[in-house]
Amino acid sequence: SISEPDSSNDIQLILSEGRKLVMDGKESRLHYKEGGKIAISSGKTQLDEENETGYNQLIVPSGKRSFITFSDGTRVAVNANTRIVYPSEFSGHKREIYVNGEVYLQVSPDKKHPFVVKTNRMEVEVLGTEFNVSAYPESQEIATTLISGSIRVDYNNLTTSVILHPNEQFAYNRNNKKYDLSNPDMDDVTAWQRGELVLQKMTLTDIINVLERKYPYTFVYSIKNLKNDRFSFRFKDNAPLEEVMEIIVNVVGQMDYRIVEDKCYLTRI
Repeated sequence: SISEPDSSNDIQLILSEGRKLVMDGKESRLHYKEGGKIAISSGKTQLDEENETGYNQLIVPSGKRSFITFSDGTRVAVNANTRIVYPSEFSGHKREIYVNGEVYLQVSPDKKHPFVVKTNRMEVEVLGTEFNVSAYPESQEIATTLISGSIRVDYNNLTTSVILHPNEQFAYNRNNKKYDLSNPDMDDVTAWQRGELVLQKMTLTDIINVLERKYPYTFVYSIKNLKNDRFSFRFKDNAPLEEVMEIIVNVVGQMDYRIVEDKCYLTRI
């Protein structure tokens, strides 16, 4: 049910007036209507909520997902461990949202009101398009991937903007302060929306960061000599962590794991 928050493991919606709603289930759907009213569907609960004009905040913890439809028709899928801040109704020249984590957007075209996604280091501006933004603070790369349309990427360390075309990905490395343009597999980029777990050419540290977002476990490890090695895996929807770890440790080699309560311990063997 939806009630006052009592656990950080639930999806939480903080309304502009400060009221908090906790949503049960692994997924929630929010549909904003004109006037700021919200239709909420989560688990077995469905209700309409009145909402004052202002900024709302949606917090999605590990292992959960959420989907938002704004009153202008724009749709946003929100991945695990993501915080998104947005107005209950868009007004003014730009439609702006703030993201810490990962989102996938299908933006309703409106040439007079461009849509802007802001992260702590990157800004993406569009008119009408589909794209993915991944900006987790613990990841060394911030990435924007364009599925259709056109977007402009502004990054605070770059002197010029970068225009992306369909099937292109802009990835900025925080460590070496360089960016790269590539053409990734779009099914891999959008796999998280389908609940699939796709890990492409990732270091073990990056893999663990992704696993901590998908599963409600904290990883405890101190493994050396694997910092630059990269691995690729693909797992089915809802694969249990035990199945995932069995495959990973077999591929990586000379490594074992054990799960105790809410922790997963990795050790060298």
